[in-house]
Amino acid sequence: MSFPLSGVRVVDLTRLVPGAFASLMLAELGAEVIKVETPGRGDPMRHLPPRIDGRGIYHLLLDRGKKSVALDVHEPATAPVLERLLATADVVLESFRPATARRLGLSAEQVRARRPAVIHCAVTGYGQTGPYADRAGHDLNYVAVSGLLVADRPDATDLPKMFMADVGGGAMAAVIGILAALVGRHRSGDGAALDISMHEASLYWLMLPAARELVDGGDQASGELPTFGRHACYNVYRTKDGERVALGALEPKFWAAFCQAAERPDLVARQLADPPDQADLVAEVRALFASRTRAEWLASLTPDLCLTPVNRPAEALVDPHVRARGALVRGHGLHAIRPPFARQIPPLAPAPAVGAHTAEILRALGPT
Repeated sequence: MSFPLSGVRVVDLTRLVPGAFASLMLAELGAEVIKVETPGRGDPMRHLPPRIDGRGIYHLLLDRGKKSVALDVHEPATAPVLERLLATADVVLESFRPATARRLGLSAEQVRARRPAVIHCAVTGYGQTGPYADRAGHDLNYVAVSGLLVADRPDATDLPKMFMADVGGGAMAAVIGILAALVGRHRSGDGAALDISMHEASLYWLMLPAARELVDGGDQASGELPTFGRHACYNVYRTKDGERVALGALEPKFWAAFCQAAERPDLVARQLADPPDQADLVAEVRALFASRTRAEWLASLTPDLCLTPVNRPAEALVDPHVRARGALVRGHGLHAIRPPFARQIPPLAPAPAVGAHTAEILRALGPT
């Protein structure tokens, strides 16, 4: 079976989550992904907790379907072999800080000077230019400096346990850029240099929370879209049994449906009440939810009631809608979550051992 990226070779020089997630998505679209790792220890992601039998479970999930080649890119003696490998690539993915990439001869300018048709994608914290370009950082730093950490959050410590900048920002932006570049190359024959900054990817998500600051005169705009934590109609509540539910009744008709289910039609007109009346409304709705168990609230669900359980990960994975949609794929000792952009994906082999495909790939490259 042919897949959208069948025949596309990706050489992945990245480390840790952002690049690994990006190259997994490309593999799920049919690309051949060759992961270049340090001999012996490999990508540090292999050893990050949580671990099972000494192997990091992030590695087990994100390195599926890839081939591993053990080459020390910091060792000058490996440069000729690496160069031959890069010469076969359609896409080169790297995550070095800019100065390091240039020192290794792996920057976009250096790689594309030797092969203009290649698509070079650098996924870094702060991009290739600017005063922060060579700063170290991780997901928390990028969402913090971008303003996303506290945007529309009542409590900056109450954040989801996910890699917002790494996955939602860097990896997704990288894949979108690579796919667009592949289309562009098909038309023109030219490759591309993609400068993906996880900080800027996070900043891009700030567009709606920062709308008043982005639009001329926005500080004078009237009204406020209900946002999480500030409005009763768009909030998370504890139920009588200590569980949580999410109410997302933005539109008046959905708020009215909730008020009807809660047997409080008197609350309908107060949906967009101004502070401090809105705070009073939140308190009233909080008391309402505390009067029934989560099961009792969910029993009142109708298609027009924007009310859902706040699922723990284990609950989310067994949700009947997830099963009905076939969103989980079982194989090789794990359940993989099917990507939302592909109804069918190629069968992906288990995450490889470090250097498992070195001999195979080097043999295919031919003699030096």
